[in-house]
Amino acid sequence: MPDGAGPELVHIAVPAAYLPHVAALLAELDGWGEAVRPVPRQPRPQPPESVQWPVADLRRFASGRSKSHGTVLRMLDLLATRPGQWLSAEEVCATIRVPRQQLGGALAGVSRMLRSHPGYRDLGLPLNRYVPSSLDGETGTFYWLGPEQARRWRQIRAEVTGGGS
Repeated sequence: MPDGAGPELVHIAVPAAYLPHVAALLAELDGWGEAVRPVPRQPRPQPPESVQWPVADLRRFASGRSKSHGTVLRMLDLLATRPGQWLSAEEVCATIRVPRQQLGGALAGVSRMLRSHPGYRDLGLPLNRYVPSSLDGETGTFYWLGPEQARRWRQIRAEVTGGGS
């Protein structure tokens, strides 16, 4: 450990029956000293901007009128104001003022619609989504738009709404 720095503590749930085994394992690892180095925390992965909808398809998507569509459109409007920034589902819900279950339901409904429509089937949702693994040190679901997709979305929404969203 560096001078005066304490260990970084992480809370994990362990079944009570395994607690003595975990304690013994930690004691064993502690006895190994410098021979055991903690695994460094991985930086948040930055997948390539995989979502690049053509402008014509985005324009058609932006004209959807269902309640689920409306929720996803508001979500995309928010994400487009912060290109490249990962927003948690909770942040999205708080900002667009929808309950978490409504956001999940809207995304699921729009996803089903996209998969069933021949023109959208291969596109997926027009946003990026990341669900961290338990080893990433983060929990929840994160959404974002890359800079180009955000630019396209803002352009289309300005056209569809007559000047801005």
